[in-house]
Amino acid sequence: MLTIAVTGVHSAVGRQLVRELTDHADVADIVAVNVRQLDDLELSCDVVVHLAGEAAEERTASKTAMVTDQLLAAAERGGCDRVVLVSSATVYGAYADNPVPITESHTPRPGSDLSFVSAKWEAEQAVQRWTSEAADRTSTILRPAATLSERGVGWVARTLRRAVGLRPELIDPPTQFLHRDDLASALAVVATTPVEGVLNVAPDGWIGSDEFRELEEGIPVRLPQNLSVRARELRGKAGWGNIPPGIEPYVEHPWVIANDRLRAVGWEPTFSNQEAFVAGTPAPPWSVSAQRRQEIALGVASAAVAGATAAVVGLARRASR
Repeated sequence: MLTIAVTGVHSAVGRQLVRELTDHADVADIVAVNVRQLDDLELSCDVVVHLAGEAAEERTASKTAMVTDQLLAAAERGGCDRVVLVSSATVYGAYADNPVPITESHTPRPGSDLSFVSAKWEAEQAVQRWTSEAADRTSTILRPAATLSERGVGWVARTLRRAVGLRPELIDPPTQFLHRDDLASALAVVATTPVEGVLNVAPDGWIGSDEFRELEEGIPVRLPQNLSVRARELRGKAGWGNIPPGIEPYVEHPWVIANDRLRAVGWEPTFSNQEAFVAGTPAPPWSVSAQRRQEIALGVASAAVAGATAAVVGLARRASR
C-alpha cells in the first residue's frame, strides 16, 4: 500500500487527483504538502507528486526551481525515493520544423522568452539531477498539452486563447487541448505505477485548422501578418489581456504531442481535444455557433443527435459528482 504526498492539492487538478487516489485500491494515505513549509519537512512517503507549479504558473523560473529543490530535499530527509513532476509540453518549443506529433524521444528546445517555459524546464532539470544522485531514486515527468476544463483554464491555454485573437490570418497550426480531469487521471496512473522517465499527456490526435476555425467561431479577430505583430506589441504595452512576449511561436508553429507511451501504461483520455476545448471555452454572448461547436466536439453530423447526446452526457456528469 502506498503513501503519496501531493503538492498543489487545492488546484483544480489537485482536487481531482485526490479524488482519484482516494478511490485507488493501492493507496493507503494521501499527504497534502504546503510548499511554503518545506524548510524542515521530512516527507516519509512512497511517492511525491509535485504539481504546485500547475496552480502557480506565473512564478519565475528561479522561484520554481527553488521550490522544487526544497521539495526534493524534504523527500530526501524523509527517505522518499520517487518523484512525479508536472511539467509542460511547451518545453519542446514551438518551431516550424517540429515533428507532428512530438514524441518523448524528441530533444526539448525551450528557447523562449516565456518565464513559464523556463520555469518548467528548470524544474525538470532539478528533478533529473536529484534522480541521478542516488541509484535508488526514480522520477516521472509528465508533459501535458494546454489544460482547461469547466472549472478553470490553465495558464498555457488561457494565454494562448488571448494571443490567438491576434494571430495572423490563415495561420492555424494543429492544436491540442487536455481536460484537467484527464491530467489528474494520468497523474494517478503514474503515481501508482512504477514507470520512469518522460511521458506526454494529451488526447488522441489533434485539431486541424479547418475544425479549429469552426470551434473558435466568433472568438478571435484575424489580422494580416504585419498588423497582427503590431497589434500584439501595442496590446502588450498597454497592458491589455496580459499577453506575454514569447508566446508568438506557440500560436504560429506546431507543438502537438503523441500519447502512445502513457497509453501503454494503462492511461486513457476521457475527453477529446474538441470536448476539452468546448468545455473550457464558452462561446461569447454574440456568437450563434454554440450548437455547431458542440456538434464538432462530439463528432456527430446531425444537430438533433448531437444536442441529445450533449444533454445526456452533461446530466450524467453532474449526477456523478
